[in-house]
Amino acid sequence: MKTPLLYAFEVCLCSGVLLGLYRWLFERRVPFWACRIYLLAAVAVSALIPALHIPVYPAAPVALPSVAGQAEPQWDGIAGFFELAAAVPTAETARTAGGSHVLSDALLVAYAVAVFVLVVLFAMRLAAIRRLRRQARLTPCRDYVLAEHAAVRTPFSFLRTVYLGEGFDARRRAIVLQHEASHVRHRHSVERIAMEAMLCVLWFNPFAWLAARRLREVQEWEADRDVLASGCDLTEYRMTLFSQLFGYNPDMTCGLSHSFTKKRFLMMTRNKRGRFAGWRLAAALPFVGGMLCLCGFTTREVAIADDMPATVHIADDRNSESAKAANPQIFIGADGAVSLNGSAVTLEQLESGLASFRAGLSAEERADAYAELSGAPSAPMAAVAEVKAVLRRVPLLKLHYRCGGSSASRMLAPVPGGSGKVQVVEVVPDKRNDLLVSLNENGEVMVEYSGSSEVVPLAELPGRISGFVEGRTGHAERNVKSFGLPDGRTVDYPVSRGVVRLVHLRRTPYDKYVSAQQAVTMGFETARDALAREWFGKSVAALTDAERQPVLRAVPIAVLDRD
Repeated sequence: MKTPLLYAFEVCLCSGVLLGLYRWLFERRVPFWACRIYLLAAVAVSALIPALHIPVYPAAPVALPSVAGQAEPQWDGIAGFFELAAAVPTAETARTAGGSHVLSDALLVAYAVAVFVLVVLFAMRLAAIRRLRRQARLTPCRDYVLAEHAAVRTPFSFLRTVYLGEGFDARRRAIVLQHEASHVRHRHSVERIAMEAMLCVLWFNPFAWLAARRLREVQEWEADRDVLASGCDLTEYRMTLFSQLFGYNPDMTCGLSHSFTKKRFLMMTRNKRGRFAGWRLAAALPFVGGMLCLCGFTTREVAIADDMPATVHIADDRNSESAKAANPQIFIGADGAVSLNGSAVTLEQLESGLASFRAGLSAEERADAYAELSGAPSAPMAAVAEVKAVLRRVPLLKLHYRCGGSSASRMLAPVPGGSGKVQVVEVVPDKRNDLLVSLNENGEVMVEYSGSSEVVPLAELPGRISGFVEGRTGHAERNVKSFGLPDGRTVDYPVSRGVVRLVHLRRTPYDKYVSAQQAVTMGFETARDALAREWFGKSVAALTDAERQPVLRAVPIAVLDRD
């Protein structure tokens, strides 16, 4: 999804190109009606194209760091519930993302305030015109209603009403009414209202304001042409314009004194239209197509997610070709259908395939192997739970979730009573040591601790997790342990016994579930980063392997995922 700043930049880019094309090919070269339609369409299309998300380009392969060879942290009482350290955002990334969210929110608030102010001013101008019409003396005419009032200094028209002041002789009055009747006949006020409405939304775009000015010019040129075509003397008409030079009327109305420039007088003597007007209009289509390709077309990543698994290449730190192909790729579609390595399978076939895969591995390879679980954003969590149950039975316990731009790695709990070296210890819910993170069917997050619950934005979840782990939020039990550091120091650190319990509904969207898993990871990584800076004076990402191990043991990632 595009950021607001990127969208605003692309809107300005598209409108700048289209307005430049207007000055180059259209202005004073094609009929006035074509200029008016083009200017209105240029502003609207410039806002529409960047908002499109048309999946056309093939998705590039995504490289993921391998979890092979990564040391797992240990924690008393729970074995196999910890997230692997590889392929997770660091605390520096979390802080950067948080800062960008704050800036983005501030910009959106400023944009909304500006839109509100412009809409209010627009409504006030409409109300002023309506009030003037109620106070004026109305005279029905053939094509319009004449509203006469002494407060009207400069004649103007709005919708099907022509507003006229006092002090006009018969000849000037006839010329003025003929000019304003042309505005009414061509429905220029409707176009002006549409442009003003777009300016309220696209106020940040300077090219939209320039387009609005060009539209007013074209409308005045068209009205001037109609008056002169009716037989009015050019000199007499110009003198009538001069007499209205210092008048005023609202910007969104059509008035005699708008665009009073030398260019307007020159247009009065221009009778011939440029050649090949139709071809000039057709020449705009390649430019619009180019803007569509540049700003509207995207990769097919989203489209693929609903039908088939995306192609993902797994890159091992040892750059082993066998490792790249070793890990099974599981995909869950929007309808709950499961595929393994690109082929549709039933749950029984999935279990059989995974068991065959595991049987062909050596003991060392089994310790490093993991499954990649991706899915459509709307994949049902009920299907995800069934796949995880299969992975536990195989067993293939290392699992990497992925959906869109979010990812998280988890170690599944083995089936209780199963064989293996891992001892499965049932963790009884403990209100004091548990932080409950619940996801509803809309993906909204609720955090509960010690009986108090609160709905929080997903962006705030990492901060809640880090506060819980570090003891700033709540009072989970902590066991003081001694850690030997590579530089010879021995430090005591109170290791938290807090557990994050992640609960979801069967209708929770899969993309929201993975995003929540990633946010939980970022919270633990933030706590690790703070400890790394305390012990070594640098971020956890900058630690050596020897320095990282005591940090991982002091801040283990304890997450219980309840299906």
